[in-house]
Amino acid sequence: MERSTRRILAGAGVGLPIVALGARLWASQGSTPRLRDEGGRPLSEGIATLEQVRLGGVDQWLLMRGRSIHNPLLLYLSGGPGGSEMAWVRHFNAPLEDHFLVVHWDQRGAAKSYAALKDRDGLTVDQFVSDASELLELLTSRFSQEKVFVVGHSWGSILGVLLAQRRPERIHAYVGTGQQVNFLENDTVSHLHAYELAMRYGDNKALALLARIGPPPYTGPDLARRYMTLVSLASRHAGRGGLFPEMLSSMLKAPEYSLRDKVHFFLGLKETFPRVYPRLAGLDLEAQVPRLEVPVWFLLGREDYVTPSEIAVRYFDGLEAPRKTLLWFEHSGHSPQFEEPGRFNAILTQQVRTAAEARPEALPH
Repeated sequence: MERSTRRILAGAGVGLPIVALGARLWASQGSTPRLRDEGGRPLSEGIATLEQVRLGGVDQWLLMRGRSIHNPLLLYLSGGPGGSEMAWVRHFNAPLEDHFLVVHWDQRGAAKSYAALKDRDGLTVDQFVSDASELLELLTSRFSQEKVFVVGHSWGSILGVLLAQRRPERIHAYVGTGQQVNFLENDTVSHLHAYELAMRYGDNKALALLARIGPPPYTGPDLARRYMTLVSLASRHAGRGGLFPEMLSSMLKAPEYSLRDKVHFFLGLKETFPRVYPRLAGLDLEAQVPRLEVPVWFLLGREDYVTPSEIAVRYFDGLEAPRKTLLWFEHSGHSPQFEEPGRFNAILTQQVRTAAEARPEALPH
């Protein structure tokens, strides 16, 4: 009896520190490394911070990094809904921090802002855009700048266009990549491409999965699983292959995500996406946003079959804007910023930023 008690106590003695460590890791908010010069000294004008802010009545998280707080603001809008690309932007697009004050926002329900899911009534497209509008005011006021560059990816490209329509006076330029345009047409054409790719490569497993999930639009309790399966199949033979392990690794290693955030990274998509996705049923930017009052850049993957580029091109051709530029990424699918990051970063720093700073009469039309 005494031996058993000693074994239990010994086990507890080992287990309690582990439990305590796990609790500390779970309660951690994460951190981001300081920016330093070539000699390893912290940059006096730099910023590297994770902050919680109040947007739309709920707490949400920002990552802000830049070698100078006087550099132009760049707001990155992640794909989703419920997705966080904070770790990937840090991993693939860190050079942007030399030229911009880069702000990554975990939207309500995503990773670090997962707790905002408690406000279920706030999971509307209009509320997300309203949150983004508040964020523009917060950033321009804090850093004494009039305007912000906005980059939107996938779901974030919907928010980006709607934000540019609502707040043109606060936006230098809008940059869309993985640009979504029309909810129903997008998913229908994506399904067709996935089928064509499976047939071209003799991918019987993909064909079986496509038959199992059926054609969009998706409804019901398993809509998130069916949609994510479609995304996977539409990306299967497109763009830069073998990127997933690097993306997963960078997410798991990111110091900006605590242990809790890494769990919420997956739960955020699982729980937020099915609540917002059905609200996109009537989305058609061609009809709803035929004109923008800001310069527009579309950076499109030639092999983007998730948000099919041919739809984005049609929208771009008909869109009225002061200036607009479309550039192709020949070796990319849905995410040129991660598949061809060097070129993506160079375009933003050498072309987009420069164009916004040039005199209007010096710009090409």
